Amino acid sequence: MADVKIVEVGPRDGLQNISQIVPTGTKIELIRKLARTELPVIEATSFVSPKWIPQLADGAGVLQSIQSVMTSRPKIQFPVLVPNVIGLEKANQNGAREVAVFVSATEGFSKKNINCSVAESLVRVRHVTKRAQELGIKVRGYEIRYVSCIFEDPYEGVTDSDQVVNVTQALLDAGCYEVSLGDTLGVGTPADVEKLFTKLLRTIPAAAVAGHFHDTYGQALANVVKAYELGIRTFDSSIAGLGGCPFAKGAKGNLSTEDLVYTLEKLGVSTGVNLNELVKIGTWISQQLGIPNGSRAGSAIAAKLFDSKPEPKSLSPPRIWQVLECTEDYRARRNGVNVEICLTRGENGNALTTAMIKALIRLFQSYSLDQSVFRIILCAEGKYFCTGMDLKGVSTAEEQFQNLRDLFDAIDECPKTTIAMINGPCFGGGVGLAIVCDIRLATSQATFTLSEVRLGLCPATISKYVIREWGISYTRAAMLTARPIKASELADLKILQEVVEDQAKLQATLEKLLQSLKLTAPGASKLSKDLVRVAYTDAGGSEQARVIKASFDKMMSAGSEHGYARSEFKKGIKEIDWEVRSQQSRSFKL
Repeated sequence: MADVKIVEVGPRDGLQNISQIVPTGTKIELIRKLARTELPVIEATSFVSPKWIPQLADGAGVLQSIQSVMTSRPKIQFPVLVPNVIGLEKANQNGAREVAVFVSATEGFSKKNINCSVAESLVRVRHVTKRAQELGIKVRGYEIRYVSCIFEDPYEGVTDSDQVVNVTQALLDAGCYEVSLGDTLGVGTPADVEKLFTKLLRTIPAAAVAGHFHDTYGQALANVVKAYELGIRTFDSSIAGLGGCPFAKGAKGNLSTEDLVYTLEKLGVSTGVNLNELVKIGTWISQQLGIPNGSRAGSAIAAKLFDSKPEPKSLSPPRIWQVLECTEDYRARRNGVNVEICLTRGENGNALTTAMIKALIRLFQSYSLDQSVFRIILCAEGKYFCTGMDLKGVSTAEEQFQNLRDLFDAIDECPKTTIAMINGPCFGGGVGLAIVCDIRLATSQATFTLSEVRLGLCPATISKYVIREWGISYTRAAMLTARPIKASELADLKILQEVVEDQAKLQATLEKLLQSLKLTAPGASKLSKDLVRVAYTDAGGSEQARVIKASFDKMMSAGSEHGYARSEFKKGIKEIDWEVRSQQSRSFKL
């Protein structure tokens, strides 16, 4: 058991102070990543009016999208902030299981921030808690009720400590089992903490109190340590220190989760949270938002991690990917003309469920029709690329066959250049998933096992694609022996385009490939794929002859990519960045 409970407020409190609107997919991905660190509480979003907090206007969408995460990780609490009963009802309609309410300890801040007096806000809280009990929803998220400005108010000055005690008790009496005391301005010092909390704890149990310290003046960690010495065991923090102080422009606001975990564990206090994973997430979200990482410990540890695992120099700055969709099973994100679809069931070997298959079919079919997409990258998280079909709870045999056939056809018939990033072992249908893609990059840990005969099966659905790429004789032996085939073996046969040592080099190799593909025209790439496909399905036949003639006519027609390339060549330009060109004109016929 952890010695303290950390309440992660980044997805709500941290992001609400970010000026640019953060894509909903990025918020969902942030929550999903944080859930994997074993944080016990993650504040997900808010149902405050979008008029007041536009950043969290997508609260319903975020909450609905993380239902699978909430179900798969029942020990983690995902509270959402609600201002009143109306907000509570909306939260309930969208699947909330816990809510948090907000109250100020001072009149000035209460009227400015939530447009009512302290007494009126407490009445609202009682209404929320009463209705929440009727709905079976825990109040205070995990339950966190926030009391702000415990030391100083930006409008009234120093806060009366008796008022903090009274408001805290009123919240507990209203039904909140835990009250988070917030130093909103970050002006408090350990001496202030000792004075206030000593008074508070005379009448209120420490188990019902949490500390929410801001780092505006660099005192947050010192205040945490002092509060811990006084018996407090719950603390709020924000990944990468997201969420600046609204009353001190440019100053740090929320205490960084990485700094909090680092400090507590150095003191021998267990948090139960994976610090290295937090560091990776803090680095990632800072890059997504285009802002400096606000965590001192996080930045320092990240530097060491990168030093210990140096990545090959990239040909261009790191890509910033925008998350489009995110579930517990997969993630889709985009960078320019490139789309990445990642399998995220790493703990289950990325085995394909019926829901995953249908989602992949939809994604490939959708991006096939999107003229602004040039390439689709298929990758996976965890140890395995894909272990094949998830045999638990499979549908009928006919439906299973239809789904798998539709999936492989959707990828095979996709007019975009498809790239498989094979990070580890593939089994059965996972082999087909990798091999059906146009270009395959793999790590040396990747193996390819047609394991069906061991289960009394045969690789029926994928055989069409594996035989086409591997050849009849080689595939026959692979099917009958069901032996693991090393990546190096397939690389020698030119079935894999490149094999590298590890995941870092795999990413660097992908980047190098994407840079080179900038010089390949998307329409001509599609026509080339058509020529290869028909050469396999109708070699020497009338359909092949028809496709060859049609392809030639298209590439030579007026307004084609070739026409543009020819005109540029006459100007002395021998290489064309087709990604840039696609942004300038959509007039090509191919």
